[in-house]
Amino acid sequence: MKINILGTGDALATKCYNTCFALEENNKYFLVDAGGGNGILVQLEKANISLKNIESMFITHTHTDHFLGAIWIIRMIGRLYLREDFNKPFYIYGNNEVIKAIIKVCEAVLPERFNNLLGKEIKLIEVDTGNEFEILGKKLEFFDIHAKKVKQTGITIWLNKEDRFTFIGDEVCSEPTEKVVENSKWLMADAYMAGKEAEEYDPINKHSHSTVKFVAELSNRLNVKNLIMSHTVDKDLENRKRIFTEDAKKYFTGNIFVPDDLEIIELK
Repeated sequence: MKINILGTGDALATKCYNTCFALEENNKYFLVDAGGGNGILVQLEKANISLKNIESMFITHTHTDHFLGAIWIIRMIGRLYLREDFNKPFYIYGNNEVIKAIIKVCEAVLPERFNNLLGKEIKLIEVDTGNEFEILGKKLEFFDIHAKKVKQTGITIWLNKEDRFTFIGDEVCSEPTEKVVENSKWLMADAYMAGKEAEEYDPINKHSHSTVKFVAELSNRLNVKNLIMSHTVDKDLENRKRIFTEDAKKYFTGNIFVPDDLEIIELK
């Protein structure tokens, strides 16, 4: 399985796209979040990912930088149904707040012909902790991350019988979520800032966003083998990979990934 990193930035990023990614298996895709606008279409085009090959989409929560791009995906998938020979169902997963918001926003901004597809060709699947599905031929389980700001859902996907990829959204890892993270081969987590800048700004207390130190120490303690850090500020993209990696190495002994937009990581 591969992870196509479509965006790596926080909500206010302008030099990179908002954090979202697509899991890939045999040229089929599972889109996780969609950023804050129609830039998701640009990122998919740059990544050479056809909308026709995206089988499903999962939206973690209703914040603009994760949610609004989903409306553009719905519009474009709807266009395929209305204008082309496209007859396979498209699944959208999200917690109850996400599904409610999708319906409300679509009704407000999309023409009726697209809204008529919701619940029919475009299937809205409400998920909660413990719900399991098969995605791209792999077992996937949803869980509430116990976020402080809005309800937010994470995912664990089994790469094989033993190895797991876990994504815990864009807030500081809660105690209940630690139990899900423990012994994951791969963890993708929020790491807003690194080093002295993080110490001085204190995003944990200001925004409930993790620092590199926090998530690196967490990963080491919970026996994570590979750490992917994303959802960062975009002040110094040229040096972000080096700065974040050097900081993480002080606290984590496993493999460290600080991807740029459009990087591909092999989950093996």
